Amino acid sequence: MSTEILVLTGATGFCGFAILQEALQYDYNIRIVVRSTAKADVLRNNPCFKSLTRGPPRCSFYVVPDLSVEGALDEATAGADYMIHSASPLPFTNLTLSPEDQYKQMVEPAIKNTISALQSAKKSNSVKRVVITSSCAIFITPELLVGPVEQPVVVSEETINTEITPPYANVLVSYVASKTSSFLKSKQWMAEHKPNFDVVNVCPTYVQGRNELATSPADLMSTSNVLFLRMALGLAPKDSPAEIASVVHIEDVAAIHIAALNKDRIPAGEYLFGQEVQWNDVNKITRELFPEQVAQGLLPCTSDVPTKSVICSKEKTEKTFDIELKPVEDMVEDLMEQYLELSGQKKQEDDDDE
Repeated sequence: MSTEILVLTGATGFCGFAILQEALQYDYNIRIVVRSTAKADVLRNNPCFKSLTRGPPRCSFYVVPDLSVEGALDEATAGADYMIHSASPLPFTNLTLSPEDQYKQMVEPAIKNTISALQSAKKSNSVKRVVITSSCAIFITPELLVGPVEQPVVVSEETINTEITPPYANVLVSYVASKTSSFLKSKQWMAEHKPNFDVVNVCPTYVQGRNELATSPADLMSTSNVLFLRMALGLAPKDSPAEIASVVHIEDVAAIHIAALNKDRIPAGEYLFGQEVQWNDVNKITRELFPEQVAQGLLPCTSDVPTKSVICSKEKTEKTFDIELKPVEDMVEDLMEQYLELSGQKKQEDDDDE
């Protein structure tokens, strides 16, 4: 039985909880950092968490109301072996932020939270590696994100954004700025302080799949899953702008985070990954997998969203982690099944079959 200690922030988020699920498949003793006792109770009462934590206790909770405060994670990291820092502001829950608030609520917290985590890891004198949930956003310029793309572009780990200063064109650009700035500041901090640990930045594209914390369709819509759901539910506005052509399964995101803790196998650095997608293919796949629900109008599949020819490379990540990313079909199937379950439609269908 391993006695290695893993500190995890962001476990009450979409990616963070999936990472926690994956970590519980192994023998880590997990220190879960939450912002309040109420957040801890959300996890304790979650059926999936309960099923994974039967037997001797391996999880403990640390309440840290403000991750940006220097020393906030000192207690949690004392004597720990690893940290996964997954907590970060997301654009899907901050779409109405005013331009003046975008820096204060998106960019500034991302920088402070990351630097504070690194500072505490250094003070511990025991942490061997920090894995940070970053994003493909650190490699994709705002121009590629919001502007037209005349020729196909393949984005890789070779090109990293420079600082993106306000004002931002929209909340999505401020999110790119938050991830870019926190990454650049963390690199600078590592170079200046030279701690005993190293850092892996996990950089997924748009994450899709089951969210085991969700208790309603609205919960699914508040994450990056909204991008697939708006296709199947016909919710994308007319004349929607083109989206970059890359998505990734939540299970791959979680697996890569935990695999990244292995210093002997995975070198420090940045790892970008995603599967190429044509957005309107989400409708096609949904029709093939859920023909009855499409016919009933539960999944009308009427949205039309063009695809921007910006493809995120997965070559380095698949080779280093010896992983083959799950196909788009798996993402669609898992997400739509959960949407139907939470809508009461899947249960009704099962009842009718009895």
